[in-house]
Amino acid sequence: MNKKSQAYIHSINLKQKEMINISKDFFNKMKTRRTIRDFSSKDIPVKVLENAIKSAGRAPSGANQQPWHFVLVSNKKIKKSIRNAAEEEEKAFYTKRAPKEWLNALKHIGTDANKPHLEKAPYLIIVFAERYSVNKKSEK
Repeated sequence: MNKKSQAYIHSINLKQKEMINISKDFFNKMKTRRTIRDFSSKDIPVKVLENAIKSAGRAPSGANQQPWHFVLVSNKKIKKSIRNAAEEEEKAFYTKRAPKEWLNALKHIGTDANKPHLEKAPYLIIVFAERYSVNKKSEK
């Protein structure tokens, strides 16, 4: 084990009852999570989003690489550009790429290629995934 990987190792000495209570509290918070398709234009503190992004950035990944980056967007022109690009892709999906079965499965949700929420939301969180890296020799 190298020094870098050792830096992440730490022990938490909790009693079994404490572990159970912590895990139960976490589960109770997580079970209130839901997918929402009704978006609010209400502003929220940027710090809330920054904390959410920091939490997401700590998600486990292969070799602990966390190959992702997050960008918080509030600029109206950029949000409009994102909406236009998303709607173009979605239109192609709904009209050309999606199988009939998939479209039928989406009907009850009421989703389509129109994405006005991408402009109405005060912020967008954009996730960039790094599919591979390049070393100093420009090799994948």
